[in-house]
Amino acid sequence: FDKMNDADRTSIHEAMEQQSISISKAGIVTSLQARCSVIAAANPIGGRYRPALPFSQNVELTEPILSRFDVLCVVRDEVDPVMDEMLGRFVVQSHTRSHPLFQQQRQQPGGADEPQPQPQPQPQPGADMDVIPQDLLRKYIMYARENVQPRMSERYSDKVAHLYGELRRESLATGSVPITVRHIESMVRLAEAHARMHLRDYVRNDDIEVAIRVALEGFISAQKHSVMRNLRRKFNKYLYTRRDHFELLYYLLGKLVQERLTFYALKFGGNIPERVEISKPEFESQAASFGVNDCAAFYTSPLFVQQMFSIDAARAVIVKTLSPA
Repeated sequence: FDKMNDADRTSIHEAMEQQSISISKAGIVTSLQARCSVIAAANPIGGRYRPALPFSQNVELTEPILSRFDVLCVVRDEVDPVMDEMLGRFVVQSHTRSHPLFQQQRQQPGGADEPQPQPQPQPQPGADMDVIPQDLLRKYIMYARENVQPRMSERYSDKVAHLYGELRRESLATGSVPITVRHIESMVRLAEAHARMHLRDYVRNDDIEVAIRVALEGFISAQKHSVMRNLRRKFNKYLYTRRDHFELLYYLLGKLVQERLTFYALKFGGNIPERVEISKPEFESQAASFGVNDCAAFYTSPLFVQQMFSIDAARAVIVKTLSPA
C-alpha cells in the first residue's frame, strides 16, 4: 500500500466499502462486483517502524482506509540473538543444499568432507506431527465456504457490545486508531469464520472469544509503546481467557534467554555459549504473574521440544541449546 498513488487510495474506498468497482472508460460506464477479501501490506515511513508513534503515523494511510480492515498486524524485525542465529543457520544450509554439486557429492563415496545439514532435534513420542496435504486443505476450505453458514446467537451480543464500549473509550483517551461500528462487524465476521472452519452451524462462546482476542491484539499492537502495556493489563481478561498459553510461555522463555545472552555477551566480550540455562522457578514465577500456574504441559509440547529446549529436573533449570552437538 505504501507504493500506491493518491488516485488508487481514493478508488479503493468503494471496493472495500460497497464491494463494487465503478468503471468509466472509452464510453463504457458500468459497475463490477468486487466481493472478495483484501490482504494488504505496507512498509513504514522511512523503512523502520517507530514504536513511539501510533500505527496511523507509521504508514501513509488515511484513517478511513485503516478502519475498513478487520485486523491490523504490526510485524517487527526485532533483534533476537537466538532467532537470528537460527535464521542465519537455516539460510546458509539452504544455499548449501540447493547447490547443483551438493547432491552429487553426497551420493559419491568419499564426500564426507562436504558440509552436511545440521541434524534437527527429534520430537518426543506423542508429539503431533500430522501435516494436512495441501490438496485436502484446499478441498476442506472450499467445502466449508460453500456448505457451512454459521449463525450467531443474540445471547452473545451483550458481550460484544460491552467490549465495543470499552474500546471506544480507550481509543478516545489514547488518540489512536478510531473504533467504529465496523469493528463490531469485524468481530462478528471473525467469529463466524472460526465456527465455519470447525464446520459448525452456530457460533459458540469460544468462537466469540477467539474473535475478540484477535481484534484486541490488532488494536493493542497499533498503539504507542507507552500505552500498549496498560491496555494489555486492562483487557487481560479478554486476551487470556481459555487460551492455549504455549505461545505466551514461549515468549516469556525467549525473553529470559535473550537477557541471559546479553549478559554473557557483555561479560565475555561477545562470545555466545552453546547452551543457556534458565532457572525453572524464575520462569514459572513470571508465568504465574500472567495467570499461568501450571507449565507441565508446556514442557512436553512440540513447541518446547522443537525449539531445542530441555528440562534438567535434578538442577531445576531449563536448558536452551543454541548449537546442536
